[in-house]
This record gives sequence, C-alpha cells and structure tokens, in this order.
Amino acid sequence: MAGVNGPEPAPARVLAVVLNYNGGADVLACLDTLRAQTWPALEVLVIDNASTDGSLAAVRARHPEAAVIANDTNRGFCAASNQGLNRAVAGGHAAALLVNDDVLLDPDCVAQLVTALERDPAVGVVGPKVLFEPERDRIWCAGGVLDYRQNLSRLRGHWQPADRFAEPGAVDYVPGCALLVRREALEAAGRLEEDYFAYLEDVEFCYRVRRAGFAVRYEPGARAYHRVSRASGDRYSPLRKYLNARNSVHFLRRHGTVRAWLAFWLFDVVTLPAAWLHQALRGRGAAVRAKARGIWRGLRGETGPPARWPAARRPPDQPA
Repeated sequence: MAGVNGPEPAPARVLAVVLNYNGGADVLACLDTLRAQTWPALEVLVIDNASTDGSLAAVRARHPEAAVIANDTNRGFCAASNQGLNRAVAGGHAAALLVNDDVLLDPDCVAQLVTALERDPAVGVVGPKVLFEPERDRIWCAGGVLDYRQNLSRLRGHWQPADRFAEPGAVDYVPGCALLVRREALEAAGRLEEDYFAYLEDVEFCYRVRRAGFAVRYEPGARAYHRVSRASGDRYSPLRKYLNARNSVHFLRRHGTVRAWLAFWLFDVVTLPAAWLHQALRGRGAAVRAKARGIWRGLRGETGPPARWPAARRPPDQPA
C-alpha cells in the first residue's frame, strides 16, 4: 500500500533462531507461537543439537516452513546460536531473534520488539518481559543486572508479580532465551563467545554490545513465557551451578576490574561454606560443591563443554 510520500518501506526481515535439544512437545509449541506472530517478515530457523528424542523429525513434519540445521553433536547454546546469527547476517536480515525451544511468545511479541528497535537506532539488543510458564503470574525476568555478586549477575523482577516492571528502559543484559539483536550490533560486537558453551554467554554478549556503543533495552509490551531450565535440570542443579560458576570466572578473566573481582570473592566465594550448609539441609549440597569445582576450574582456565551433559530433559512436572 502506498503512503503519502510514496510506497511504504517493506517490513524489516527478522530471522528467529530456535535451538532444539531433545525439545519434545516444547519445541513444537514454541514453533506454533512463532508461526502465529503478527510480524509479517519473520522467518524461522531451527538448529538441532543432535537430539535423540525424535523431536527433529516432528519439527520437520509439523513445521515444514522452518529451515533446519541438524548438528551431529550437541554444540552448546553459543556455537549453535552463532550458526543462526551467521545465517541472519549472510541473509541480509535486519535482526535476529534468539529463542529457546522451551519459550512461548505472545502473537505480537516480535512486532513489539522490532518496533522498539526501529524507534531508536541506538538500541542494539531488546528483550521482552519473560513470565514463568505455565503459571504466567510471576516474572522470570525483566532484563538483567550485572552486579558481580552471587552468580555475577541477577534477573530483574525474578518471582515478582506479573504486573510489575511495566516501564521500558535500559538494562545491562537480556537473557538469551528471547533476545532480538539488530544486525549492525552483531557486526560491531561480534557473535556469542563459544568458550562459554552455555550460561552467562548472554551477559557477556550484551556487555560487548554496550561497549560497542549500543543500548540494551527491556520492552515490557512484548511478552514471552519460559519453562525454566528444561535442558540442564532445575535452577539448583549441579550442572547449572557448575557452568554458572566456571563461566563467571571466565567472564572476569576477560572483563573484570579489581572492584569486580573483589565483589565476586566477597559475595560468591567467601560465602560458599555457609551456602553449602544452608543447601545441604535441603538436599542440595552437591550443587554447592559443583559450584566450588566450577570456580576452581574457571581459575585454571577451563572453558567449553562440560564433561557431562544430560541426554534427556527433566520431566514436565518437575518444578523449576
């Protein structure tokens, strides 16, 4: 349709990059919500990290419109995401949307995120309000804060009522479970750091986007719903704690100041004995020991995939 001053510009092309690892019904539901998006120029790419549950075949059967990259091994979140980000840049897309396979999106979510990018050319990354799925009455995150304390960073609004954090604004990072990045920011900041394998790579990526001169923004008008930690166990699983701790040290080795290191040692290392005692009484002592191992191996310079990664996802009824 022609505008007052001529033809209206074509809508910005967006590539949604969905990572699947034994996603089962979750990835199909995620793709259903992408197919229902109101943004007219959305394309979908599924990157499968060597799933063994039949989900890749199910994706191809139910969503033939989605392009697929099938990896022979589990390449982790970072390397697989970069496959999609590279495809977006090579394909001339205006932006790329990273979406976890256990995330659902409101029908206008992509439109809201793209509009936030288009309103302000200084914004390089934007993320939605993410609520817990299936309850949807509590916030999982409203962007994130890099405070160099426990786990290096924290999710804004975590566990608060869904109607809180109603104003958009700048944040330190948005989680990679639902993250829209403009192509120019990708070209300036680079891709995800693959040495992280999984966890904290989104914090580090947004840090580099901000250092490249772009803003990172939270947009509450866009909503997503997250079944948390489906691939690696619950939020206090040993694997999750190990990777978070190891990658915290990896981040500090690359970007940490003296003040940041001091905060990390005071709030995340010195408190480990008390944390172990507190969590051991709840049957979670192994997770704290895994965190200690992660810190030690991070200090020794370990990066990349962990020695073990779960082959199956936790049951849908296991609490997050």
